[in-house]
Amino acid sequence: MNILEGFSKKDDLVEFICTKCKYIIWVPRFIAVELEEDNLLEGLNKSIPPQPFCQNQKCDGIMTPVSYTGIRGVKFQYDKD
Repeated sequence: MNILEGFSKKDDLVEFICTKCKYIIWVPRFIAVELEEDNLLEGLNKSIPPQPFCQNQKCDGIMTPVSYTGIRGVKFQYDKD
């Protein structure tokens, strides 16, 4: 069974990209929200997007959302080029 079954890229998934190796992963929106809530609890500025560690096991980079509007209305946009 595909873990992302039932999710659509348009509404339910957020694309994350590693700023170091450019590895891409799609995650359910609720996970992006949880990461952003963690930022709030840690007292980080609202301009900092949710940034998990890279999921590519050969990389030690940080991932960032490609296009995501956060829970406080902040629009995060990352240029892949």
